[in-house]
Amino acid sequence: MTAQELGAMGEYYAAQVLRSVGLRVDFDGPADLLAEGVPVEVKAARPAPYRKGGYRGYQFCLTKPGHTDHSKAAVVLLLCYWKPGADPVAFVIPSDAIGDRRKVVIPGQPWTYSGQWSRYYRRWETVADVVGVQ
Repeated sequence: MTAQELGAMGEYYAAQVLRSVGLRVDFDGPADLLAEGVPVEVKAARPAPYRKGGYRGYQFCLTKPGHTDHSKAAVVLLLCYWKPGADPVAFVIPSDAIGDRRKVVIPGQPWTYSGQWSRYYRRWETVADVVGVQ
């Protein structure tokens, strides 16, 4: 599976989850998805070495000129595809919490991660929180 196919799979997974809680989701706008009109950027990754020494984790590129820019979204979904055929582990983060970072790394196993982004682990209600504010 290519990175583009993984990304498309992540977008459809996210749309399915958001629709299952009653949100209207469109594949249109400044980000990958619009949930009740709120732009949502979806990033998907598989485990891979991300620095010298062979550390494995999930690296998400958030800004790439001409391709992607998380700052156009209100919410960023980071989907960790840990095993083929299994649902990904999600980190649902308000874009303003990410700031101007160009990438985010979730090291090791996402369900045991306890770093900066751990408070957003499976926090799907972040999307509803942002939708309620807009």
